[in-house]
Amino acid sequence: MANELTRTIVIKPEPFGVGYDVTVEPRPDGESFDREYSTFAGARGYARGLRLHRGWPIRDLTGEGVE
Repeated sequence: MANELTRTIVIKPEPFGVGYDVTVEPRPDGESFDREYSTFAGARGYARGLRLHRGWPIRDLTGEGVE
């Protein structure tokens, strides 16, 4: 039985604009969970939903949230 990769939900500032990117690292094959949000609250809400659904931990690189 192969070991499943541990995935992490990452919230980070958008590099080319104002807003936030939510990504899953490493990226799952065949699925994209990546999203862009204009507010931290939107990004955080999406990340929390993924954590509840998939059980992956969240890593916040924005410095705005407290886990």
